[in-house]
This record gives sequence, C-alpha cells and structure tokens, in this order.
Amino acid sequence: MNNKWIIRIIVGLILLGNTSCSSSAEHHGNSIHVPAKPEIQQLKTTKTIQITNKPFPGIIPHKIDIPAVRIHSIIEPVTYLENGQMGVPGNTDRVGYLSTGILPGAAGNAIMDGHVDTYTGPAVFYPLKKLQRGDFVYVTGGGGCKLQFVVESVKFYLTSEAPIQTIFGPTEEHRLNLITCAGRYSRSKKEHEGRLVVFTKLAHKNSACEKLTLQNKDNSKNNPIIFQGE
Repeated sequence: MNNKWIIRIIVGLILLGNTSCSSSAEHHGNSIHVPAKPEIQQLKTTKTIQITNKPFPGIIPHKIDIPAVRIHSIIEPVTYLENGQMGVPGNTDRVGYLSTGILPGAAGNAIMDGHVDTYTGPAVFYPLKKLQRGDFVYVTGGGGCKLQFVVESVKFYLTSEAPIQTIFGPTEEHRLNLITCAGRYSRSKKEHEGRLVVFTKLAHKNSACEKLTLQNKDNSKNNPIIFQGE
C-alpha cells in the first residue's frame, strides 16, 4: 500500500472517531473537536500524479434521497481542519460529504456523515438504522446526474473497533459509506459509544452522468491531481 492510502486511512481513523456527534455534545461552530492531529504534517510532500482513462470521475453531490426511510436532504462539503477539528454540516438536517476524499460514484470509498440527533430530537441520519439490504440510496449532482446505490449491509461498531480499512481504505469498487453516531451517549465523554455504518455500492447512473465520463476523458491530460505524500 502506498503512502497516499496510508495517510487517508490515518485520517479516516480520526474522522470516524469524531464524526457526527456534536449534535448531542457541545457545538463549537461547525466543527467537531478531535483530540490531537495525527502525524500527517511530517509526511507532507507534494507529488503530481497524472491520471488518465478514468472511467467515471464521480460527482460533487447536491442532494441525497433514501426513500425507504424518508431521508431527503441537501448535501454540503465537510473536511478536516488544520487545528484538528472535523467540519460537520452546519444544519443538523443536512448531510456532509468528505470533500477531500473520494467523490460519490468514483472508484473507492466515498464518505458521507450526518447527525443522529439534537438536543430536541432526531436529526437527519436518525433513520439510518432502519435501512435493510437491497434498499436504495440516490445521490444527485450537477447537470442532472443521478447515482443509485444499493445497501449491502448496516453495521454497528464500537468506535475503537471499527474496520478503518474497510470503511476508508482503497477499493476498485464504486462505494458510498454513510456514517452516523450510535449506541449509548456518555455525558462525561460527550460522545456516543459507537458508529453506525451503512455500506452501499453503485448500482446505476443515469444518462446525464455519461456526459461527465466523456468530459473527464477529454480533460484528464490537462487536469493532474495533486496528492499530499509520496
């Protein structure tokens, strides 16, 4: 495994341990406190990687619909910050996608998170636990491109026991993993004991998405991707 993926998995571990829980704990603006930033700074070197013939680049997602559990939400980008905090959706009724990671629809594990609850009641991802294998998740981007993902499994993990490689690691499959908090809430630690992860796989994309594929092939030589690390 190259250093690029090692860095992503380290970041994934930090993000998983602190994702989507500030709605039940204390808000600090639009971010979640992370204990200490991992030693990612020590690996920072800039390397340009030319990617060509990529079948589908993924989409910048605008909306998510999960009919089986009546989730219909706007999506906004989130990322991790230099001060060791992870951004979260500014509204507990919205879903965040990890904009520094894999885009939905592209090969790899795309990540989205959302709050499970607030001080006053359920939040956007509260119904995720009701999803079943075979249910569909729809993600819509620009230009009318709509992706259909199918739920393969719904898993609960204690935060310290979550399979980071499976959730955040490299894969040639086109996957989307939805994450929210789950389990008992500790008032002393101000966090839930675990995470609920919905594993989905790309099943279909509409004709509008094919235009993105063609554009990506035309532009790939002129748009190298910059990764941090070697």
